[in-house]
Amino acid sequence: MKVVNERSAIASYDLGMRTQAQLRDTVPRQRVRTPTLQQVQPPARQPGKMAGLSLQLNQQSSSIQSAHQYLTRVTEQLSSFKRDLGRSLNGASKGTLDSETLGRSVKHLNDLLENRSRLSAASVDAQLGLNLDQPLRSRFSIQGLESMSNVQASGNETLLFSAGRHMAGPIAVVLDDDMSNSQILRRFNTSLAQAGLHAEVTDGAQLRFSAAESQWGKLRGQMSIQGEGKLFDKGGFTPVQSKEENLLGAPLIAPQNVSRPELRKLLDTVDKGLVRVNGVIEQLNQRQGHVKEQINRHESKDEKRWAHDFAGRVFEQGKGQGTDYMRVAQLVQSQSSVSRHRVVGLMG
Repeated sequence: MKVVNERSAIASYDLGMRTQAQLRDTVPRQRVRTPTLQQVQPPARQPGKMAGLSLQLNQQSSSIQSAHQYLTRVTEQLSSFKRDLGRSLNGASKGTLDSETLGRSVKHLNDLLENRSRLSAASVDAQLGLNLDQPLRSRFSIQGLESMSNVQASGNETLLFSAGRHMAGPIAVVLDDDMSNSQILRRFNTSLAQAGLHAEVTDGAQLRFSAAESQWGKLRGQMSIQGEGKLFDKGGFTPVQSKEENLLGAPLIAPQNVSRPELRKLLDTVDKGLVRVNGVIEQLNQRQGHVKEQINRHESKDEKRWAHDFAGRVFEQGKGQGTDYMRVAQLVQSQSSVSRHRVVGLMG
């Protein structure tokens, strides 16, 4: 009788399966590494179409803040000076005047107005007008050329303007007889434009000059004029005596032994200055609100898309891979506290 050994077949089958299983087990496993949060790189950020406008608006917002801080200091100093004047008026009625206190107040106020450009980050001009888009200009009068009627009456005369190395050479302004105001202005502006100077007539028929503050800083104290014996001496160049305008018209002089009417006149000047400053501050508040509204309205869509894509990539990489919850929570908390205005504020 023949006996079939079924176990051998089963054993051989089992042996084959075991061999294949062992071969599979011996194949080295390739571990797939899950990128960590530190490895997730933000997508390349492309500049949006509104990037230039956003930068300009943020610069305007920063300038407005600087102007507001400076004008607040001016208001405080004017108010302090007004109180000192009020006390001096009461003292004047009794025959006493606190000249020392008034002198300190005048000095502090003049220093504040003189250093306006530096303290306001060059955001307001000497008359405290807000100027965010163009260089600030200094306005001043020149002794001997204050009155337009005097210039007209002088008639035919050639004026030579010189400022040493700050001018390529003497600049000639040729005046003729019977010239109108517009003709005189045209002669001055055509010739003096190369030196960065501009002439204009005020409502009171006074001749005023202006120049960019940076340019006037170079010319001031260096200019001289030679005429033909009418407006200026013909024997040589006469140093220019100029008087710059500011919020109060001109730098104040500390009152000493003055009468009550003079103190009241000074008090009226301070009151007008306060009205002017408060009006400018109100304009600044309105301008700041308008700028902030524009910033919010023109926020770049590209920036929103960039932030959305980056956040999506961060959470997609950690999806199902056991990402540390605390690290994600910290990232979300950090991103939520970042705003455009905070970044602009930190940049100063």
